Amino acid sequence: MPNKIAVFYASIGAGHKAAADALCEWCHAMYPGSVTMCRDILDYIPKLMRKSIVSAYRLMTRNTPWLWERIYRDTDIKSARHPVSAFWNDVHRSVTRSYIKHLFMELDALGPTAVFSTHFFGMSSLLDKWEHRTPIYFIGTDYLSHSLQRDPRFDGWFVGSDEAVRQYRADSVPTAEYSVKNFGIPISRDYLISPTRVEARRMLELEDGVKMVTVMDSGRGARILDTVAGSMIDLPDWKIVVICRDNNRMYEHLRDKYFPFKQITVLDSSPNIADYYAASDLVVMNPGGVQIAEASTVGAAMLLLDPLPGLEQYNCHYALERGAAKKVYESRRVGELIRETVEKRDELDMMKRRAKAMSHPSAAMDILSWVMNSMDEAEKKRENAKIRAEEGAALDDTSSREEQSA
Repeated sequence: MPNKIAVFYASIGAGHKAAADALCEWCHAMYPGSVTMCRDILDYIPKLMRKSIVSAYRLMTRNTPWLWERIYRDTDIKSARHPVSAFWNDVHRSVTRSYIKHLFMELDALGPTAVFSTHFFGMSSLLDKWEHRTPIYFIGTDYLSHSLQRDPRFDGWFVGSDEAVRQYRADSVPTAEYSVKNFGIPISRDYLISPTRVEARRMLELEDGVKMVTVMDSGRGARILDTVAGSMIDLPDWKIVVICRDNNRMYEHLRDKYFPFKQITVLDSSPNIADYYAASDLVVMNPGGVQIAEASTVGAAMLLLDPLPGLEQYNCHYALERGAAKKVYESRRVGELIRETVEKRDELDMMKRRAKAMSHPSAAMDILSWVMNSMDEAEKKRENAKIRAEEGAALDDTSSREEQSA
């Protein structure tokens, strides 16, 4: 059945776009002939304002995480009367309301059967102004949620954990039991069939006995990648792969710095990240929700470091509680902790099994199936109601004619 869907994300962190792309990818695979519109919500505001928002976010997360934590917690207070929460909500609306009309024009031209968003930015203005019957859904990209994601005007929510479902229930979101679904965090179809360790190592031409660590970039600068790679210089028999995920400046800096060390490979990107996850003894990364979802799907043991206050901290706790990861509390100890973890094979194997147990590789497929089935059921109800109304009108007309004849 061909469909038209619109998916919005905000380019503040890589996970929101990755989840949006995954949803579109699955839609084309499940419903051939479908039309998808995938847009960065920040593209609808002036370029200078967009640059200021993204720069402010990056500066806070890199240099003043305490300020980011304060803003996060103030805006997460579910009370319109709270002065700081009300202030930020007003700023958000005022920034987006004036420019969101271009988004409305694109939506009207597309005529989507469903609208999805993986970030709350601009959504309050969309819900305020777009007078359309198309259902609008929110997709969480972390294992817990923020109050701005729990706007009761959404037609439904898709979250990454039962804990997030309980947050909605605690906020008394209408029909939470029906409209909030824990299907997991959407990831690419590439992860549906995970490579085994043997297959992945064969693809990467890596001998089975070599200890391998993959270090993933979160988009917050080279410091963490540099720290981890530098801590492994004295391990010439290991294989260390640093993936910069399309950050060209970071890639060039680390490539030049670690060029003499043959055990360290720096990549600007990789089309087969699942192979690196599966081939590794340990994956070192920041606890972004999508990154954890990807790594857990292939059963990768995770070492999490430098979580941002708020959702990344919650993601970190979520993985730690399930025994799928360890946390680096002191970055200068990262090399020591990597060696300790990899050497404890029984504990490492347990972490991998527990990571696999928390995975949901078909999350995007389950989301789309649920939405499309819900719309089909709603259409059938409308058709049945129309038939009953027509039958009722026919009976009334017959009765009227009989009364006139009598």
